[in-house]
Amino acid sequence: MSKKAKLISALCLMGVGALALWGVQGVMHKTSSPEFCASCHSMSYPQQEWEGSSHFANAKGIRAECSDCHIPNEGWHYVKAKVTALKDLYFEAVGKIDDKAKYESHRAEMAQRVWDDMQANDSETCRSCHSFDAMELSQQSKLAKQTHTDAKANGQTCIDCHKGIVHFLPEQQHQGSNQSSAPQGNGLATATAQAFAVEMQKGHDKQGAEVRLMPFAELNEVKINGDMVQGVLQGWQQAGADSVVYAELGKRITVALVDDEAFRHAQVVQTKHDDVTDTDWREVRFDVSLPAVKVTNDLTTLNHYGSQLNQNNCSGCHAAISADHYTANQWIGVVNSMKERTSMSKDEVRALTIYLQRNAKDMAKQ
Repeated sequence: MSKKAKLISALCLMGVGALALWGVQGVMHKTSSPEFCASCHSMSYPQQEWEGSSHFANAKGIRAECSDCHIPNEGWHYVKAKVTALKDLYFEAVGKIDDKAKYESHRAEMAQRVWDDMQANDSETCRSCHSFDAMELSQQSKLAKQTHTDAKANGQTCIDCHKGIVHFLPEQQHQGSNQSSAPQGNGLATATAQAFAVEMQKGHDKQGAEVRLMPFAELNEVKINGDMVQGVLQGWQQAGADSVVYAELGKRITVALVDDEAFRHAQVVQTKHDDVTDTDWREVRFDVSLPAVKVTNDLTTLNHYGSQLNQNNCSGCHAAISADHYTANQWIGVVNSMKERTSMSKDEVRALTIYLQRNAKDMAKQ
């Protein structure tokens, strides 16, 4: 073959290659558009959810489309996303999710697949618009500022907290508080070294003064007296907040509320100055009696109840945050800022707060 023929052949091959590349790029681009994504009947459900979210319409006029969130910009994750998307065409063809009921029955597995991918690529698509370095923390709310600061320090990724911000969460991810059954006292047929109040309950000290125990309040040296239990409640009182008994020095985990008479009856173990709160605290003991049906020695069940309250009520707008994400004192403000967005009762809010505080990052594991 002459040099001229070789040159022409090479140019032709390059042209074919360029056309093929252009064609592939065109196909990739077209199949990433919202119009293409929603052309399948089964995708009309997530489309409606997207159009009702802040990623579709917002005050700043910025719209994140399907590909912006679901298709990484380049590399292996881009190729994987495009190839994996072929399954949606198959599911549409075989009718796996061709009506609302079928779609909902598979929502959990589809959501989990996306979450796993985003975990694997460190929320790459989120970070194409959002980044810790670009955040002006001073313009964020106190809670958002603290959350983002902790997330960056702990190496968390966006999807750890931001599930369900566009598409609805699977049903089991956001069932209401009626799915969390309050634990029942087990009656304590025999004396035990330790027991816990299962809910806020009025008790009395030896002189009859009122000591109102909170959920998870711990009693030691427990004895049975008919249908009542007697035990020692120990905690800390902060100067100026004499009616409140806290679990630990400097940590506002409420274990009991006492009236003025009970305050005077308290046995003072020691007094310390706390540098963080810059106040004096005194360690106190109370001999308390209350109905046996209101206490349990099964801390595992109590903790499970607290965990379920967190999972069932705190994942409607984001993923449920683990208890060790905040300190015991920080959890008070976090729960108070979010409780109005849930259907929890006051008793449930109280139990959830104390559960999260007891298992906070500055507390020993319970």
